[in-house]
Amino acid sequence: MIRALFICFLTIFSGTSVGAAPVPYALDVKDSEVVFFYTLGGRENRGAFSVRNASTMIDLQDVRRSSLDVTISTNSVRAGDPFVTLALKGPELLATGKHPEARFVSKRVFPTDLGVRIAGDLTLKGITLPVTLNALFQRRANAPTDNSELILQVTGAVPRASFGVTGFPDLVGDMITLRFVVHLVRE
Repeated sequence: MIRALFICFLTIFSGTSVGAAPVPYALDVKDSEVVFFYTLGGRENRGAFSVRNASTMIDLQDVRRSSLDVTISTNSVRAGDPFVTLALKGPELLATGKHPEARFVSKRVFPTDLGVRIAGDLTLKGITLPVTLNALFQRRANAPTDNSELILQVTGAVPRASFGVTGFPDLVGDMITLRFVVHLVRE
C-alpha cells in the first residue's frame, strides 16, 4: 500500500512542465472534512468537522512553493454520540460559541520520501501554535493522469491541552490525531 501511494505521489510530481508556477485549487466542500480521533475511557473514538473553506496553491513541479490555508467550523463538530457532540461544543472543550472557527495556515511545505510535510500554524480555541503535518497528494482514481482534481490527505497529531481544550482529563486522552481529507479542483 505504501509503495502504491509513493508511486502515485511520484507520478503526480513528474511530467509537469519546467518553470511551472503554483496553481490555485478550489475546495470541493461536499467531499472535504477534517476527521479526528481521540481516546475516551481508554477506547479510540472518531469525530469530524466540516471544512468551511480553503485557499490552496499547489506547485506540482516544486512543492516547496505550495501553500494551504484551511478553515473549519468548530460548530460543525460531530461525534458518534449526541452527548459527546454536545460536550465537544461546550466551554470545557471547543467552546464553539466563543470560537466558531479553527484554522491551519501553512508556513513551509517540503518533500519527503512518502509525500510532503507541511509546517504551519494551527489556531484552535483562540490559541495559535506551530504544528507539522504529513501530506499526500493523490489524483482521483478515475483520472490517473489528470491534475485538475486532487485529493490532499493530511495527517498529524496535536496535544489538546496546549490549545486550551482541557475538559474531562480523566476520561479523554491528550493527543488528538488529525486527518484532513481535502478535495480540490484546479481553478
